[in-house]
Amino acid sequence: MSKEIVAEAIKAAPPVAVTTASLAGLSLAEWVSIATILYIGLQVGLLVPRYWREYRAWRDGSDETDVPGDAT
Repeated sequence: MSKEIVAEAIKAAPPVAVTTASLAGLSLAEWVSIATILYIGLQVGLLVPRYWREYRAWRDGSDETDVPGDAT
């Protein structure tokens, strides 16, 4: 490859990245917002059941929280 082709490819990389990021007509900021909402939804879906079990165990006076994978 010649140095000229590599130089032109490097110059074209930022616009190509922005164009690729705007898939489906969404801007990069909107994609980040969507990813953040999905991440928060997954965290809620995983943590709420765990804390609900811990609350019920505390309410019932049990020392065992029966949380799978919890080493504490």
